Amino acid sequence: MHQIMSTLKLVISLSVLLAAVQCFEMNMTQYYQMPQLYDFDDYDRCLHEFGKGSGAEGGGNPATYCFVRAEVQPNNSSAAWRAIEEISKYDRHHFDHRQLNFGLCLHKCEEQLVSLDANAMKQLQAGLLTDNAKVNVYLELFATEAGNRARFNELTNACINWRLQQLNFGVQAKSVIEYCDTTATAGKVIEEDDPWNLTVYVVICALILLSCVSSLIDLHLKRHRHDKMLKERDHYKTPPRSLVTRVLLTFSIARNWYRLNQEPNGKIGRELRFLDCFKFFSMFLVIFAHTNWVIYEGAISNPQDPERMLHTAAGTLLISGSLITVTFFVSSGLLLTVSWLAVTRAVEDRKPEKWRLANYVVLFVQINVFRYIRLTVLYAFVLLLSGVYFENAAGPLWRHIFEREQLACRKNWWTNLLYINNFVGTDERCLLQGWYLASDTQSFAVSLLVLMLGHRFGRWSKQIYGIVLGTFMLLPGVLTYALDYYPIFLASPQTQKDSFIGNRQFTEFYTSFQMNFGSYFCGVLAALVYDQLSLKQYKLRELRSFQILWFALIPVGVLWLFTAHPLYQHYYTETPRFWGAIYATVQRNFWSFGLSIFFVGMAAKVGWIFRKFASLPIFRVLGRLTYGAFMVHLLVARVALATVREPIFFGTGTMFAYIFYVLCGSYLSSLVLAIFVELPVSSCLKLMR
Repeated sequence: MHQIMSTLKLVISLSVLLAAVQCFEMNMTQYYQMPQLYDFDDYDRCLHEFGKGSGAEGGGNPATYCFVRAEVQPNNSSAAWRAIEEISKYDRHHFDHRQLNFGLCLHKCEEQLVSLDANAMKQLQAGLLTDNAKVNVYLELFATEAGNRARFNELTNACINWRLQQLNFGVQAKSVIEYCDTTATAGKVIEEDDPWNLTVYVVICALILLSCVSSLIDLHLKRHRHDKMLKERDHYKTPPRSLVTRVLLTFSIARNWYRLNQEPNGKIGRELRFLDCFKFFSMFLVIFAHTNWVIYEGAISNPQDPERMLHTAAGTLLISGSLITVTFFVSSGLLLTVSWLAVTRAVEDRKPEKWRLANYVVLFVQINVFRYIRLTVLYAFVLLLSGVYFENAAGPLWRHIFEREQLACRKNWWTNLLYINNFVGTDERCLLQGWYLASDTQSFAVSLLVLMLGHRFGRWSKQIYGIVLGTFMLLPGVLTYALDYYPIFLASPQTQKDSFIGNRQFTEFYTSFQMNFGSYFCGVLAALVYDQLSLKQYKLRELRSFQILWFALIPVGVLWLFTAHPLYQHYYTETPRFWGAIYATVQRNFWSFGLSIFFVGMAAKVGWIFRKFASLPIFRVLGRLTYGAFMVHLLVARVALATVREPIFFGTGTMFAYIFYVLCGSYLSSLVLAIFVELPVSSCLKLMR
């Protein structure tokens, strides 16, 4: 009863806090005094209409369409500039309305400026945009566009300022060309037969060939089985006795299909099968967030709507949604420890003598090498795909959204494969979601080392675990205070529009190993607690007080997402540094502790209908496809959103349509990757052990 009353008090307190914070009321009259964030000429009409007779046959220049970045310059006498200053200062919720994107048809620009004399043209020149570090990252990636910039920068700057003048905004903008398409290059392969592309083609052909050969061998063996009573599916579920035959069958499509659907083995596998459900729904939320990010990276016709939404409780929920990554860290730590305990007991059963240092070193290297191979083969394949140049549907945003990723992958692929991309090359990220794999890999290695220390010095294991947990639980708060971080990670609209380039909060606060290891180690300790409960056969589900605590975690967890509301929606004063550090400490840590208790409870068969739902067979398959979906989902999202010809209307229907497309496309792609890449690699690793 005391726990129930405490929960009710918490609910009431948080409700009062949510109601007490006044939401921002946007002045829409002032809002429409600003230039639009996006202004695109008709891409297809430009290249088709002006392409005829204006190319080589016509003796003139081919039709040219340029994607141009612009920055409005201060002018206090302009109502437009005053509106930009007033609205952009709410940088947690709003775009930076100084930063404009233009898609310019150069023939149209020339027609608009043809009547101006030299003096008028000079007055339209506001200068080259060279001091924007985030724009410069794009310019460096698109270094091959230097010739177009030298040739057309002045024309495009004059064209932009002429348009701002015609619309009576009373401001001018500096600008720079990011890239240009012509009738000769739009939608064409840039380097169709370069070494990178050829490598991808060879790898894909090799995978298809191996799968066909392996599947034919498997079919041949099935038809020549002596046991005619054996069902067809039993053949594919039964491993052959010969090691050579097992190797030959690792790429069998039918066998890998049945492996994907097989039930978990052993007591531990059955008790932890609920994790597949958590993986899937966590992945859904990741796709939800990342699809919206790619939409922001593109072009929106109604930016005022997402800006206004971020001022509401729903906006706070979206910002707090970054805690979803904690779920992955906690579950990863739990699975690592379960595997470690199984390995140590298997080794001790074979060799009961005392372990030497060499035993730990060999095991540490072996576990990390096997994990590296298991993760990296699929990772490297998706990375290869992300860097492929291929014929595309083009569009004014294709190169800005999709080709930027291609160029970054070709330049910084090595940081991904070394799992240091959360520290190195952070402004030119290939596969931005790869930061999680880097942080997870670093957490895995350190956690394994700590578990080995706890195993070696068993008498002091609790003290070792306590010191490690306490250090990394306090570290986020200490670093937040010392380095003056904002207490929570803010994926503001402008941050997402800039693809997190140059964002210190993302690079240092959100993606770094030291800020996430505490959550990972909570999963480690959860597994140790679960193991002790299993060994002692303690019936946790029969403890009524624990059941009340477990069910209370659900509403408390939802309300915990809103604890950032007073902080996030407090506009006018800076967050006190000390209290900000305190919140940075407790936000992730409380979520991690809550998840750990939740996972231990479900493993101990607490949860009633929630556990039954989480253990449905459909989640077994979806959970196993989650890693592949995680790797490929941004590639799918970029393909979907980079082909748009004009700014899209950001509404609930549009948003969920793209999310549904990306979710389905990601899991279908993951199914193919699992059958042809992930499961064959997993089979080979099992044969090597």
